[in-house]
Amino acid sequence: MAEMTSRERWLAVLDHQEPDRVPMDYWGRPEITRKVMDYLGVAGVAAMDEILHIDRPISVGPAYVGPPVEPDADEYGCRFEMVDYGTGAYRECVYHPLAQYATVDEIAGDYV
Repeated sequence: MAEMTSRERWLAVLDHQEPDRVPMDYWGRPEITRKVMDYLGVAGVAAMDEILHIDRPISVGPAYVGPPVEPDADEYGCRFEMVDYGTGAYRECVYHPLAQYATVDEIAGDYV
């Protein structure tokens, strides 16, 4: 089988076809990505992706057109804060609007 491009590989998987290899994705915090690039001796993410055979998918989705969202929140009402773990800081959910409910019936009672 000929080597596929990242795009061809993802399209094959999404079309339930066999790709030349399993597509690889990478999710890493900036400080970890920097360490990986330093280890590999490369200056940029594209070079790292090439060496590690990473097939970054491209996300496409609708634009949010609802009411304005607070800076440290999302459109679902979750609120976030940066939490420092010593080796890196991460944006973590500190409030979830459904956390107060124990059952679906409770939610339905407030919203139906």
